[in-house]
Amino acid sequence: MSYNFLNKVVVVTGGLSGIGLSTTIKLLRQGAKVVVGDLAHEQEIDFVVSKINESAPDSNVHHNLRFLRTNIHSWQDNVNLVDFALDEYKGIDYVVANAAMIRRNGEGASDEPTLDEFNEVVNVNLGGTFAFNKLCINYWKEFKKSGNIVNVGSVFGHKVTDPNLVDLNCSKSGIHTLTKSMALGCASLGIRVNEVCPGFIKTPMLETVLGSDQYDHIVNGIPMQKIGDGDDVANAICFLLSDDARYITGASVVVDGGYSCS
Repeated sequence: MSYNFLNKVVVVTGGLSGIGLSTTIKLLRQGAKVVVGDLAHEQEIDFVVSKINESAPDSNVHHNLRFLRTNIHSWQDNVNLVDFALDEYKGIDYVVANAAMIRRNGEGASDEPTLDEFNEVVNVNLGGTFAFNKLCINYWKEFKKSGNIVNVGSVFGHKVTDPNLVDLNCSKSGIHTLTKSMALGCASLGIRVNEVCPGFIKTPMLETVLGSDQYDHIVNGIPMQKIGDGDDVANAICFLLSDDARYITGASVVVDGGYSCS
């Protein structure tokens, strides 16, 4: 499915890897101007730009892609990202709040999180998403503009499979409720807020929690018998951003190959 996002300004947090990168590429291919906020360093951008050029050779990436190094845990970084998008493209039409973190295996993470580890994950995943939602909604309200947000939650905010990931589970469950709260408060203003809930998707983040020996076990638990990829989620995000979804707000679109049904 192709949508017309010509000259629409889309801010994507965490837009240089995994689901975020797939979304960035798909938006560029469909004419959008994309502002990425990500913790990547400037030297990583050339690699990403070359990858985007390979995947989307007609996207005019040098004119339609901007990058600002952003830690969504920081309120000021979120403010700076909004201001940067407005300075570069004079507006914001859509937002994809995708940036998130997970405790990494082998880097001192215990089986169960400490309070500090729990707070860090929740503050980044839920707090950062709240902050960026709030700032963009405030901009649209102030200038009486319509707007559109897609938050990236997780099927693990609905279905708990690993109690040791209580920090991730709680943060993503919070995004589910945040999305509905924001949607309810903004519906009469022409601002839509929805959520995609990925299941097991081939991303660098998934690799931090799954060893190669676990893949067969995971696949056996997915009714469609395969792990998804970033494009599967990006397709759902683009649908929710598009005019085809103009009467949809406060919704959660699950992209998990039927995993949550099993």
